[in-house]
Amino acid sequence: MSCYCRKTSNEIADEIVLSKIQDVEDELVAMARNILRGASDPISAVIKFLQERPEDVSLTGYVMDRVLTETFGGREKIPSLVKLLAGHVREIIRQSNVINIINEHPAVETWGDYIIKQTERIKFEIGKERDLLVLKNVAGLFAIEHGIAFPVEAITIKPPKLVVTINLGIIRPNRIVDI
Repeated sequence: MSCYCRKTSNEIADEIVLSKIQDVEDELVAMARNILRGASDPISAVIKFLQERPEDVSLTGYVMDRVLTETFGGREKIPSLVKLLAGHVREIIRQSNVINIINEHPAVETWGDYIIKQTERIKFEIGKERDLLVLKNVAGLFAIEHGIAFPVEAITIKPPKLVVTINLGIIRPNRIVDI
């Protein structure tokens, strides 16, 4: 127990606020761990965690980073799609079934045989098709193949694979990568 007899009222108030913030972060980490244990795959778990967040409430990048590293047990154990979506986050906001991710900066991640480029803003709608979780109407992700960037339109989570739909105008080819 710490002694408060020589501390100013501002220092005491600061300690109380920091303690409450730490408790909220610990609660978020515990909730994320429970969701991860109950999900069939880590991608579905992270999407479910984002979907269960209160609507129009911001989740800062620092907190998201702590949740991911502590839930997965280290940065190197975080799946590549999760790193791609949440690795450079400044803020995540859920509005109904749409997730808005604001990144600190654009980034590039290797995802299987492909390179995925993300912009400073990523937005996608969470849906279900044939009992599979689908991230559709994706904005802000580009798949780079043979040096050409194509917009990612949808990501279907089909454990242990992901089906990525690329928008090439009239045709919409699919690429299959491992989770």
